[in-house]
Amino acid sequence: MSPEQVGILERYRTLWRQAESQRAKAEALKTRSRDQSARVSQLESAVRLARNHYQQILSKHMAGQVDEHIVNKAKEDLAHAEADLAEAKGMLQALQAELPKVVAQIPSAGDLEIARRAAWEVVYRDLLTQVPKEAHQLVAKIYAALLVHHPDAGFSSALLAMCPEPPTRRQCTQLSEELAAAYDIPA
Repeated sequence: MSPEQVGILERYRTLWRQAESQRAKAEALKTRSRDQSARVSQLESAVRLARNHYQQILSKHMAGQVDEHIVNKAKEDLAHAEADLAEAKGMLQALQAELPKVVAQIPSAGDLEIARRAAWEVVYRDLLTQVPKEAHQLVAKIYAALLVHHPDAGFSSALLAMCPEPPTRRQCTQLSEELAAAYDIPA
């Protein structure tokens, strides 16, 4: 294979790996974002409860039913809950801001398809170089003989004479997987 062909295969590998990596990162960010969103909801509930508790304690303090240190404890609990909520919201915003950046780094389906087709063309051309020169001459002779007794026959008829049963779709899938492994490219 020429260096250019090797480069085409490497470009496809690189794009494929980049796409897989960025998709995995995006999925991980989505999962973390969902988890963080659930945590924010829980903390919002905790803040509401702490605020209600503080207001109740404050009312009781004004009525002279509780000491000031209990009011201070409720106030600290509320401040702690609000700080936790603010931190969780900040983390959620950071995750949500990062997701579009990661998604933007995923190679487009069009670029990936162009690279895939180019890589498989390299495989096709490399396989053609492995066909012995005698095979070309043999196919030409088969075609010439076929034309003598069947003048309207197409060239594909000569190929069918050499390979009377083309591979099935399933066999082609299996063969393409084997070729992908041999050329170290995604199937």
